[in-house]
Amino acid sequence: MIAANLPDFDLFYTGVGGDRLAYMLHHRGYTHTVVLAIAGAFLVWGVAWSIRRWRAGEAPPRGDARWLLALLMVSTLSHLALDWTNSYGVHPFWPIDDRWYYGDSVFIVEPWLWVASVPALVMATRSRVARVLLSLVLIAGLALAWLTSMVGVGAASALTAGAILSVLLARTLGADARVSAAFAGWLAVTGAMGAGAATARGAATRAVHALDPTAELLDVVVSPLPANAVCMSVIVVERDGATYRVVTARASAIPRIADAARCGTARGTATVFRASSRPSTRALHWDSEWSAPVAELAGLARESCVARAALRFIRVPAWSFAGDSTAHLGDVRFGGGGGGGFSDVTVKRGEARCDVNAPWVPPRSADMVRGAGGRVSSGAVSPALRELPAVAHAARRRESASAGQPDAVRPMNCRRGVRGRTGCCVFVSRAYYSVSWDIIISQETL
Repeated sequence: MIAANLPDFDLFYTGVGGDRLAYMLHHRGYTHTVVLAIAGAFLVWGVAWSIRRWRAGEAPPRGDARWLLALLMVSTLSHLALDWTNSYGVHPFWPIDDRWYYGDSVFIVEPWLWVASVPALVMATRSRVARVLLSLVLIAGLALAWLTSMVGVGAASALTAGAILSVLLARTLGADARVSAAFAGWLAVTGAMGAGAATARGAATRAVHALDPTAELLDVVVSPLPANAVCMSVIVVERDGATYRVVTARASAIPRIADAARCGTARGTATVFRASSRPSTRALHWDSEWSAPVAELAGLARESCVARAALRFIRVPAWSFAGDSTAHLGDVRFGGGGGGGFSDVTVKRGEARCDVNAPWVPPRSADMVRGAGGRVSSGAVSPALRELPAVAHAARRRESASAGQPDAVRPMNCRRGVRGRTGCCVFVSRAYYSVSWDIIISQETL
């Protein structure tokens, strides 16, 4: 159990309710990578091996030690896999690959997974305290399902019936069959949620192309509603020429049974959004939309260190201005954009320094490059990229000046990059170039 939750130990240094930007960048950060997950498994194994040797006076048998290490590896790495399944995302392949990966198929706290696994865990443990605590977790999950508006009455009823069936199976099956049933239930829940999410994603993609064939579809974010494999929350990110657009919707994976308009409540309720005028169907109900010039976001990223840092996390950016020098920047996934969302940060133009940074590639980095006036392609360095060294040089000079440092700026070395003709370091990321948000520049440019 310790190993399975070890990646979330990053909460001890990111904090909950503290620095919002630090939390966004470092929760699901370094500890949620394959490298540190494996290192964590070895750490727990070493501690367990040492305790066993100290208490028994001899080292455990090699076979037992190997099985324990394998189990711990599965525990830490499965945490990463489970976190990948939702729309929050992980970047498991750091330091080789700093990009975010999103599964977009399971709600971030899915109660059906508790129903499938908790009764088997209760029967497997010998500790009475652990049994009580696990039982309380399941009861609390069922109670929340009935109390929250995110779960409909039908879904809550099905969840309760499933919990009763899971308890009965756990009490009647043998140990091996119990584990197999719990594992099969977990896979069934994940598969059903993933199938529903894929259906919703396909419906949204087809609808966008049918409504505006000239618009470029940048991203489709899908998240099932809790305890519901039929109803999905959808966020569509588009670009139409120089306009960046976000549209929220609800989707039904089985429209004959469930109308999308009855799937939960509308998203995109921040003040910057307006009701969408797009025609809805039983399969896809459009709720709200918001648009702005993409150059505005590129400008915020260029002029503010806080914006550049936040954009390493924000997948669906939305923003609003509060005067000429201040803006609110947030992620629509978490109700951002109006200043009151979990991910909203206050951006001040000309803010050259900030204390928080991380190596993650911004999810919308390619769009920001195009917003700066260039076109991203896999075959050549775009005009926008050619201009970035000068922009970065000026930004670094402003940062040094604000810190009272000499005007001379020490050049930074390029990592894992290929060098364009201007000396700008460009990271190859599949079919497009992704530029470091700190904008790394080579010695020739400086």
